[in-house]
Amino acid sequence: MKWEPRFATGDAKIDDQHRMLFTASEQFRHTLEAGEGKKTYDLFLDFLTSYCEMHFAVEENCMFMHKCPVATQNKHEHGLFLRLVDKENVRFRDEGFDAALATKLLDTLDHWLESHICRIDTRLNEVLV
Repeated sequence: MKWEPRFATGDAKIDDQHRMLFTASEQFRHTLEAGEGKKTYDLFLDFLTSYCEMHFAVEENCMFMHKCPVATQNKHEHGLFLRLVDKENVRFRDEGFDAALATKLLDTLDHWLESHICRIDTRLNEVLV
């Protein structure tokens, strides 16, 4: 999945961070398709965890600072997504790499990105001046 202008929030820093996540997801999908996912899944999960913690804090702060009407919903959805990532980290640590589950995580990530950004994050456009 690639970043598109319809995902723009009006905040350059947030949009750049979103682009970074789209790129990482796309690159890891290529890695999986090449049969090399086992070698780098731990790195992808580490990146995803760190990215979410950093990006969600930046985005939530921006929304609250600008009194975005969906700031609370945004924070709630971020929490749900972080729990999903944490759950996959635990599963991976306990059970190891599973290509089908890694693909499922990427599919979930891509679907979540499109849905969340279009429904929630783009609402920043309403409040940024």
